[in-house]
Amino acid sequence: MRHDHTKWLTHFVRDRIPEQDFPGQTEEEYLYYAGGEVDQDACAFDVLSAIIRLGGIRPGYSFRKDRTTIYGGQPAICATEMPLYSFADYARSRSDSGKVSAYGIAFLKSEFYEAGGRPAIYGLSQDNIQMVRNEPTCRILPDDVLPVAEQYRYVAYNPSSTSSWIDWSHEREWRWIPQDPDKDEVWVVDHNGIMGPTPALPLFKGKLDGRPFTKVCLIVWTKEEADRVQEMLTGFYLAGSNNYGTPFDRKLIEKSKIIILSDIIASVENGKKLEAQTIEGLEAANLIHSIKISPPPKNAAKVVENAIKLAAKAAKKAQAEFFAKHGRGNGYCGFAHATTTDVTNPMVQYMLDKNLAAGPFDGRVWISVPLGREQSLDYNEAGCIAAAASLTKSLGINVFVETRYD
Repeated sequence: MRHDHTKWLTHFVRDRIPEQDFPGQTEEEYLYYAGGEVDQDACAFDVLSAIIRLGGIRPGYSFRKDRTTIYGGQPAICATEMPLYSFADYARSRSDSGKVSAYGIAFLKSEFYEAGGRPAIYGLSQDNIQMVRNEPTCRILPDDVLPVAEQYRYVAYNPSSTSSWIDWSHEREWRWIPQDPDKDEVWVVDHNGIMGPTPALPLFKGKLDGRPFTKVCLIVWTKEEADRVQEMLTGFYLAGSNNYGTPFDRKLIEKSKIIILSDIIASVENGKKLEAQTIEGLEAANLIHSIKISPPPKNAAKVVENAIKLAAKAAKKAQAEFFAKHGRGNGYCGFAHATTTDVTNPMVQYMLDKNLAAGPFDGRVWISVPLGREQSLDYNEAGCIAAAASLTKSLGINVFVETRYD
């Protein structure tokens, strides 16, 4: 097995830095370019979480020195075919998560190519070219130097030992721009709180919408982060879509994996497992993790039935006590839900399968407990608090109360 070559490409993400990612912009313009899905100064893991939650990757301008490094007039998605260990070591050596980090999502090179991705073009055969347009978000070369349709692939290159030295060829970069406006999109909430479609590479649709992707790998640094990704993927597997109605291909999620980079570094450097440098070698090195869809215990039906009965009884008692003190309440109208985020728990998965719970909604599951419902949010919440405490005790999972106004 070659340790310097891989069939996978990886799109790495990093911490957001407004001054770097949205240069020369006002605070209002920061919000416009950042969108409404993650904070303008979000950490790398939150950026990765947004990719998973939205179901795809949105193109970016890749600003450097206050101007885009993407030519051709539109943003692009960048990926690298550097082996995982090489990139993790590279990120560690730079120690600057605002410039590079090793959180990301990987996909097969052949499938990225089928979706329209192409390898970068390093350098041109001509020097001192006069740009057709040279603006912070739009840089276009003359068409006779490089066709506009291919300019998104161009990466500036000058490996000579001069003051203008530029060489990013070690990243072995690939790029992608939207090909089909009817398919290459995901739904998002923008900076004004308005939901709608935006151009993106919809990875998690898999083959549901004519896309080529069959599996992905999610890359994080720690086991705790892997557990959080595990819960997200399991939730979307069970729901079959996200909150915005974007479909998630269950077959793709079944084949997808989670990679913990700290384990890879330890295996390569301490365990001398050279095969762990690439995704191809990770499974053999036992360094790859799948989502958890568990069969229910044999007594699941009886346990859940009893737990819901006890929760309903506790809720009825708590609401009677609330009514005795306050009546049905005169505050806000609203709803209360007994909620859990433990979507990897077999009992929770059983309740979802049997329609005894609803969701997951971004990883949150509402357990169906028969409660005395009124318009009063306070009244409903009082019963739900008691029901949640009872369910926590009976099922051995963390159940909490989630409220929302009517």
